[in-house]
Amino acid sequence: PMIMRRFHNSMAVGFFMGSVVAMSQMFFLLFLIYVGYKTDEFQSDGVDANGWEEFWMALFAIVQSLLLGSFAAILAAHRSEILEKPGPVLESMDGT
Repeated sequence: PMIMRRFHNSMAVGFFMGSVVAMSQMFFLLFLIYVGYKTDEFQSDGVDANGWEEFWMALFAIVQSLLLGSFAAILAAHRSEILEKPGPVLESMDGT
């Protein structure tokens, strides 16, 4: 992602991690919605009218949620390597 190449401060990395986690949760909620819709449709009609559409959409949503969640976990585990380290100029400005 372009954000990780350009911005290495803690604000940008934290915002990016939060966005990835929010997208993972959104896809998980979509998974629950598709499964609930499929269950309601089957219980009301007793027939599977739409075929496999909800199944495939639910499967896609849970896979996307798991991929984004694992990416967020890996990003959180290695965030110290992503953040820029203070150089000699910044250290001399601190007075140390």
